[in-house]
Amino acid sequence: MLIKTTLLFSLFASCLYSQNILQNEYFINHDFVMLSDIIPNAKTDDKKLFSLEKDRHILRVKSKKLIQLLKKNGYKEYISRHRGYIQFTKQSPINRSKIIAQIKKLYKTKYSSITIQNISVEPNVYMDQLPSSYTVHFQENSYLSRKGILYIKTPKRREIFFHYLISAKVTIYQAKNSIKRGVQIDNRNCQKNSIMLDRFWAMPIQDINRHRYQSKYNIQAGRVITVRNVTPLDFIRRGSVVNIFMDEANMQITFSAKALQNGKLGDTINVRNRDGKKIAVVVTGKNRAEIK
Repeated sequence: MLIKTTLLFSLFASCLYSQNILQNEYFINHDFVMLSDIIPNAKTDDKKLFSLEKDRHILRVKSKKLIQLLKKNGYKEYISRHRGYIQFTKQSPINRSKIIAQIKKLYKTKYSSITIQNISVEPNVYMDQLPSSYTVHFQENSYLSRKGILYIKTPKRREIFFHYLISAKVTIYQAKNSIKRGVQIDNRNCQKNSIMLDRFWAMPIQDINRHRYQSKYNIQAGRVITVRNVTPLDFIRRGSVVNIFMDEANMQITFSAKALQNGKLGDTINVRNRDGKKIAVVVTGKNRAEIK
């Protein structure tokens, strides 16, 4: 019985993966839809399927109708996950290089390790040409997602909106196991991985060796570690013994004191010396501080 069930499942999976899934939108470069716009390898038996109406740049076809037309032309293995319409959009014949360069710059600035494979950009409305002068602007936190909306702004304050899609791999850190609050983030409890950029709710931390972090909350195993999950590492913990350094009359004086509070690099905290006197010091390293 188990073998029979396994065979049936394998057969079902085989049928599923042998089918090609239609996109919900196709971009075309002319006023008609060719078979090769949907099936690139159909060049040998290519033919016109639909024509766009005059002065229109979008054509919407019912997915059921398109599948029937493909079957009629000998392509029976196509299915659609969209029960409604499939859209064909005529691409604007514009030079996108300046906009693409700005998208690359944004993502490369935000991610210390990113491999960009492809970027596509399309205006929200069809246009024959771009303004001669413009600046590129992004929505807040747009770099957290593989797709987004941007706009260009002309000297006369005209705004034109575009949607874009970026295909890229980024380096992230994931928790190897559950990390409790207040624990230093390092190679013992997290692992560096390269994944396809999809969508993050917050910026992933970039380099645990250059920037020292500790967990702000409990972090579940397998979770991508972001700036929301961490805080700069405490170099001094409350109650610990701290080495205090002070320069006086070209001499360096060193003594020990007890930390009265936690301190991160560069923080000013209070310590208490052996005489019970409270002193303000600046954190300079692990259990090290200076009197400025």
